[in-house]
Amino acid sequence: MSITHTQWKRLAECAKLVGRHAVSLSHLKKEMTSRKLPELYDDCSKIRSDLLDATLHDVLPHQEYSVGKTRTFMPQSYHLIYFHPATRLSSLFPDGTDPLHSPGMPFTRRMWAGGDITFKGRLPLKNSAFLRCKESIKDVEIRGNEGDEKIFVTIERRIGWMPQSGKRSHPNVDDSVVENRKLVFLRRRPRPLDLPSSATNTIKHPHEPQARHTFIPSPALLFRFSALTFNAHAIHLDKKYCQEVEGYRNLLVHGPLTVVLMLQYLTAYLHRQRRRDGKSQDQVVITFVTYRNLAPLYAEEQMTVCVRQKETHLWETWIQGPDGGLAVRASVRTAEKEPPMEDREKQDGIAEESSHQP
Repeated sequence: MSITHTQWKRLAECAKLVGRHAVSLSHLKKEMTSRKLPELYDDCSKIRSDLLDATLHDVLPHQEYSVGKTRTFMPQSYHLIYFHPATRLSSLFPDGTDPLHSPGMPFTRRMWAGGDITFKGRLPLKNSAFLRCKESIKDVEIRGNEGDEKIFVTIERRIGWMPQSGKRSHPNVDDSVVENRKLVFLRRRPRPLDLPSSATNTIKHPHEPQARHTFIPSPALLFRFSALTFNAHAIHLDKKYCQEVEGYRNLLVHGPLTVVLMLQYLTAYLHRQRRRDGKSQDQVVITFVTYRNLAPLYAEEQMTVCVRQKETHLWETWIQGPDGGLAVRASVRTAEKEPPMEDREKQDGIAEESSHQP
């Protein structure tokens, strides 16, 4: 799949619109939210799940990542390595990103700002399970002063079993997983040497975690995750590009990789607790997570994944950088058995709380 000539023309038109800020927002939002994004299909092969297990084996505690272990359902968060558009190389931007969600020039720098995931059911992990992902741009917001704007794009992804022959092949045919991911697009940056030096304020979590795990992400880890997610973004792959074009000191850790790390570490911690208490570890599931990326994480620098329980079935998980500052922060709701979900008001309460986090 490649973006059409008409879509390329629209991206160029958007570049003119965004220069007028408030006046242009309604036009930009209308154009982007009306884009028809392709439906994505995947057989959810267990092989890719095994490859992610192998990648995480030396990063997170070993016992949870036995390659080739028998599974009926996909581990929660593993859907992030499935359902990728088959964008041609000729359609990628110079930094390796695809144009599907881009507002167009001059907003060419893409970052992962945060999001939320609702787990209504479990996704199967077997080659005969053919699933569909419906993707759409739900919201577009411009923040900042003219000349220094940031464009936030919210993308909704609804993942479920694909109907076959007009019939539902499974009770959870629609929307087993509903994800909202928020991307932020920034203007092209001046040459790094022209940028004024500014110290960033370090924000630390006000509480000590109940459990933590520290490791150093390697360039190989980032390469493998880029490959698994069909992501050619140079900020994860090309150190020279990061330093000379973007002004970062090293390769950046992927936003979705931090989500996988937080949810997998929390799941492993919950399983250890339940084994200690003589309970079935398969009866605890994550039902909802909302998260924000607050500061960059770099390859070859220490990072620490932390978890802390706030109340029954409500957890905090976060990642600290080498100075102990918050880089990613999330609220997670769990349940004792397979969803149906906790009622929507509770989820909205978590989202509301997250929106007030620093």
